[in-house]
Amino acid sequence: MVFRILHVSDTHISDFGQFNEKMYYKFLESIDKLSYKPDLVIHTGDVVDNGTLSEYTLAKDLINQLNYKKLLTTGNHDERNYGGTLFNEFFGNSEIEYEVGKFKIFILSSSIPDRDEGRLGRRRQSYLQSRFLEIGDKYFKIVVFHHHLIPVPYSGREVNVLEDAGDVLHMILKNNVNMVLMGHRHIHYSLRINNTILAYAGTVSSRRTRGHFGNSYNLIEIDDDRVHIEEIKIEGGVGMKYSYKIKPIYDKD
Repeated sequence: MVFRILHVSDTHISDFGQFNEKMYYKFLESIDKLSYKPDLVIHTGDVVDNGTLSEYTLAKDLINQLNYKKLLTTGNHDERNYGGTLFNEFFGNSEIEYEVGKFKIFILSSSIPDRDEGRLGRRRQSYLQSRFLEIGDKYFKIVVFHHHLIPVPYSGREVNVLEDAGDVLHMILKNNVNMVLMGHRHIHYSLRINNTILAYAGTVSSRRTRGHFGNSYNLIEIDDDRVHIEEIKIEGGVGMKYSYKIKPIYDKD
């Protein structure tokens, strides 16, 4: 079985600010041109730019143009100006546990209202630890949050990694989490630590790109024994590609 995830992040949708509407529509067009369609869209936060009602109203319309099952969580920009409550109103709970086939996906909010720094905190860590013990290795486990777990190359001075990154990383590695999806720094990157693949998405439609990296999103393909991650550059060009050998995925029963 092949399972495909469209991993997007940092759309920064706004009726003012840093949103590049033209780039967002190019992003939608690029998805239509893919040779195969995703089974799931995961948005790792900063859906909007300033957390205002007008932004969320616009974002609801634009995000709904992605005609796939969608899972979204909050980023630091979504939580500005009391925006966390609006996120729940327009997009539902930013923290859910989702199961599809052999995959168990944990969507978590790492954002703190009106702060750029992130934190999971003891409650979320305890929840994850207890769930990992319950399900063991019966599923391919994917953890999703906005802030980066380890520093991202090419993204400048490190100022707002997860405050409890060390504890979270230790728990994730100890429990053989298969994949962690993140955003925040507007840079595509991927690496593997032990049995865990860490994948960062760039920004889909913010004007705050870095250097020549431009706007992009990730297409992740998981088959029985390998994970493929491809950076799709919205304005064309060759993106980065990664392929990781994994233990064969069996039915959870």
